[in-house]
Amino acid sequence: MDKRDLSVQFRKRLRQVLESHVEGKAHFMAQTGLDRSALSQFLSTSSDRLPRAETLRRIAQTSGVSVDWLLCLENAREGRQEVAGSVEIERETLADGSTPLDQWRSEAAGFKLRYVPSTLPDMISLSPETITDEPADARGGGVENVLGHISLDDMDVEIAMPIQTLQDLAARSGLWRNTPARQCRHQLFHMARICEQTYPALRLHLYDGSKTYSAPFTVFGKQRVALYIGEAYLVVSSPEQVRGFARQFDRLVRSAIVSSDQVGLTLERLAQSVKTY
Repeated sequence: MDKRDLSVQFRKRLRQVLESHVEGKAHFMAQTGLDRSALSQFLSTSSDRLPRAETLRRIAQTSGVSVDWLLCLENAREGRQEVAGSVEIERETLADGSTPLDQWRSEAAGFKLRYVPSTLPDMISLSPETITDEPADARGGGVENVLGHISLDDMDVEIAMPIQTLQDLAARSGLWRNTPARQCRHQLFHMARICEQTYPALRLHLYDGSKTYSAPFTVFGKQRVALYIGEAYLVVSSPEQVRGFARQFDRLVRSAIVSSDQVGLTLERLAQSVKTY
């Protein structure tokens, strides 16, 4: 590939990272050290200018992509990123009965917490004993208590999840096949009330799970990401990787089919659809 062809391909990739940079163009230029003149030349169809190696590295680091992807040498946007030195596994419950979540939440105070739950998110859901003394769990079981003890005065919380999880709850299907209708209805009304009362400090975004997939993970401010793997967490603390997961969460928000300011109404409608007779 000659320089002109390479510049054409680079220009396309640069436009993609600019469009997906949620903090905006000014933030992108500040992080990469590019001024308006240089950025305009790289984007101009009449120029075949390519950035120097150090500028390419800064663009890749800021955007969470690889240099090879920017130069169209590979198709995987994130490339092959080295994370082994910053990854560890933490048990959900430690030997003394405590949980590492308490420390992670404390260290993230003052920052945003982004959360993709495994079933229903705690904080806005009810525990089974709160709903009834019947044994069925209207939360679907396996709920990691990521949001426990969080004060919305200390941090903003954003949650993204597939709408199909809530539709299954309303239809009493999947995880909720044997759950009493009264519990499912109560659970949905409770979630609607909490979302409406705490907005915008707590924002729930619903995306279409048939088109978009995400494993359960939580971004604790700028410090770490915890991926729930069942009774344990895969913990990532590399700053670059944390930013990458934050961008992945932001992509889920952009793909939402129900925005956070409308989610309360959606939950109420789902609750009303539950057949209790």
